[in-house]
Amino acid sequence: MNNTQFHYLTLSFLHPLSPAKARELLAFFDNDIEALLDPVRLAQVPNIRPALPALLQSGQPQRQAEAELRFIDDRQLGLSCLADEDYPRRLAACADAPLVLYRKGRCDLEARRIVSIVGTRRLTAYGRQQTEKLVAGLARACPNLLVVSGLASGIDGCAHRAALDHGLQTVGVLAHGLDQIYPAQHWRLAGEMVRQGALLSEFPHGTLPFAANFVQRNRIVAGLCDACIVIESAEKGGSLITARLARDYDREVFALPGRNIDPCSRGCNWLIKTQVAALFETADDLLREMNWDLGRPQEASQPSLFPTLEPSLAEILALMEEGQDYSLEELMALRQQIRQKRGEQPARGNIGELLGQMMQLELAGAVISLSGGRYRLA
Repeated sequence: MNNTQFHYLTLSFLHPLSPAKARELLAFFDNDIEALLDPVRLAQVPNIRPALPALLQSGQPQRQAEAELRFIDDRQLGLSCLADEDYPRRLAACADAPLVLYRKGRCDLEARRIVSIVGTRRLTAYGRQQTEKLVAGLARACPNLLVVSGLASGIDGCAHRAALDHGLQTVGVLAHGLDQIYPAQHWRLAGEMVRQGALLSEFPHGTLPFAANFVQRNRIVAGLCDACIVIESAEKGGSLITARLARDYDREVFALPGRNIDPCSRGCNWLIKTQVAALFETADDLLREMNWDLGRPQEASQPSLFPTLEPSLAEILALMEEGQDYSLEELMALRQQIRQKRGEQPARGNIGELLGQMMQLELAGAVISLSGGRYRLA
C-alpha cells in the first residue's frame, strides 16, 4: 500500500472537509499529512469542527480509503494525489484543486497546449459544425493538443468525438465514480477515449451523478486547461460556471458569438458582452490570441523559414526539437556533435556569439526565450 495515497484518500473521505480547507489544514501542519490525520492533534487546531477528529477516531475514512485502493488495484486504475509529481501542475495551482484524481487510461496532462471545450447539452447544427471546425483547425496547427471536456451530451460529446477523429488526445472529467458512465449512450465514446486519452474523476467508485457533482466537476475542466472555449450556451448553465471559474484561475476564455434570438447563443453573447470571454470565430482567432499561431508542425514551417536565415542560424534551428528546451551550452555541444558526425572540423565560436545568434532567431520569431537562459522553438 502506498502510504501517500492512503493518507490523501483518507483525507478526501473526511467529509464535509472541502479541498480548499484541507489544503489550509495541510499548511497549518507544514504539509505533514500524518500529523493532520492524528485525531488528537487535529482536535487542537483552533476553531476545528469537533466532528472531524471524531470521524477520524471512528476509523471510517481509513476503511473507505482501503476499500478504494482495492478497487483501484482491481480495475487497474490510476491515482494521483496532490503531493505526487504526476499531479497536473496547472490544476495544482488552483486553491480548490481536488486532493485526489482517479484516472482510467493514459494521457499527457502536462501537454504543452490544453484546451477545454464546453457548451450546451442541446447543441444545434450550428454548434456541432463550429465545434468540429474548431477542433479540425486546432489539430492542424497543434497536433499534440489535448482537448478536455465533461463527457456530457451535446457540445462535450461532440468535442471529444472531433478530437478522436483528428488524432488528438482527449480527457473526459466525470461527475461520478469511474465504475459507471453518464450519460449511458456515451459508453462507446468513453471506451475510445480511454484508448486515446483518459477519463478523470475526483469521486470514488459508487458515487452517482448528482446535480451538485457537475458544478464541482466544472472546476477541474477549467483548471486543467490553458484556454476554456464555450460553444453555445443558454443564459444559465454549467458552461457559464466553467467559464467564470476559468477566468478566476487566470485562464484565457473564449466564446463563439451567435444571433441574439437564438437561446443557445445568449450565454456566449453575455460572456463576450461582460468581457468574461473574448470573441472567436475560427481556430485561427484562438491561435492568434493564444500566441500559438507560430506553433505549426516543424516540418511545415522550416522550408519557408530557413531560406530567409543565414546558414549558421538555420543550422541552430535544425538542432532543436519541437517542445524541447535547450541551454546555450547544450546547443553548443549538439552543434559540435553534428559536425563531427559529418566529418567536419569542430565549429569555432563561443557562448557570446551563440547568444547573439539566439537573439536574432528570437527577433525573427523562430525561438522563444525561457527563464534560466533556455530556449525553445516558437
